[in-house]
Amino acid sequence: MNAFRKNIVSWLVYDLGNSFFVTAISGLFLGQWLILDNKLDDIWYGAGFSIATIFVLISSPFLGAWSDRIGKRMPFLKWTTIGLFIFNGLVALVAVSNIPMSQRVFVVLGLTIIVQCLYQISLIFYNSLLKEVSTEENRGKISGLGEGFGQLGWLFGSVILLPFANGAITLIGEPGRHQVFIPAFIISTLLMLPLLFWFREQSQKKEQFQKTDDCQQNSIAKKTIEGIKQLFNKNKNVGIFLVAFSLISDIVLTLTLYFAVAMDALYKINENTKVFIFAIFLICTTVFGYIFGKFGDRFGHKLILVISCFILIVITTIFFFSSSLGILYLVAILAGASGGGYFVLSRSLMIKISPQNQLGEYFGFYSTFARVASIFAPLVWGIITLLLRDYLVLKYQVAGMVMVGFLVIGTLILLKVKENKEDVLPGKELAV
Repeated sequence: MNAFRKNIVSWLVYDLGNSFFVTAISGLFLGQWLILDNKLDDIWYGAGFSIATIFVLISSPFLGAWSDRIGKRMPFLKWTTIGLFIFNGLVALVAVSNIPMSQRVFVVLGLTIIVQCLYQISLIFYNSLLKEVSTEENRGKISGLGEGFGQLGWLFGSVILLPFANGAITLIGEPGRHQVFIPAFIISTLLMLPLLFWFREQSQKKEQFQKTDDCQQNSIAKKTIEGIKQLFNKNKNVGIFLVAFSLISDIVLTLTLYFAVAMDALYKINENTKVFIFAIFLICTTVFGYIFGKFGDRFGHKLILVISCFILIVITTIFFFSSSLGILYLVAILAGASGGGYFVLSRSLMIKISPQNQLGEYFGFYSTFARVASIFAPLVWGIITLLLRDYLVLKYQVAGMVMVGFLVIGTLILLKVKENKEDVLPGKELAV
């Protein structure tokens, strides 16, 4: 296997492994363990992700600009990955420890906040490596494969972790959903390791480094601030895209956090059925993510991205006002198709419209804007469900419709983005 193929394989397998542990701390396992098993309000779970987002919001543009300055992504990805190994392991150990459950749930929640910080930061550098493993002609296809492998991590994770969650397999301590973290840690670590040893990043032109470290840090900070200004001045088209992307991605993230507990209230289904529905969703995400990526290469990334968003709006509305299992299967299929297409095309469109010599910095903005509204949406969901806590079904329907409203706003903003750079004239103002 030549170096380029090793790069592609290790890049794809990394996303598979990363997604495996994220599945364990998702709404399907961690969310239900906190909310259903230990009776915490929804807001506790969402607040943890909001806290992680605040840290990423502050740090990601700086780290992206830093990686641009030294011309490398891999050193940053390696260190965040090592951090993930450490804190994933701590989550697994504490979850099955002898600490009283009333205290253990909050320790685990605190550790998963750190995991979320490291995971989100790692995506800055992981996404930037897409240019290393693709060409202009096949970028949508490779992005689709990357998204597909990520979804396979969720799929395999859900199926493999199910017997640990439902009590069929107990490794240490008492049975329950908290048993999933040990196998998730082991498998994710094994799958993420090849990238650290195999991936060879191409050398890029570097700036001179005779300056002191303080000077370098000041330069990076200055570059970051200037980059933010350019988003809404010289590169307003990218800024508009990122505003839309932040709104839509925020809602997708929030729905992912709470879908399992909402399904439990709205559809009254058991654990095996939840995992089966989730598996259908992930299979469709994987298959259609690749297909939508190919369509984007042929018909335009923005066009297919907007279509994905419209499908997502309709199907999310149906989900919150139905109680039919048959409708739920249809929702899983179409939500998977539109969600998979959305993330594949967002990543490839971001590369197309961004300055090519600032991809690290701009993917820092990409990560920042992807999470910036996430400070608020999980909290909005949590506040609504807290205020309506006595209404088991209504609280999720109201919260769901608020999320749909944000999806509509994000899609309308996305319509104003120009895909082709020649459509954005120098100095031309793009009205939002």
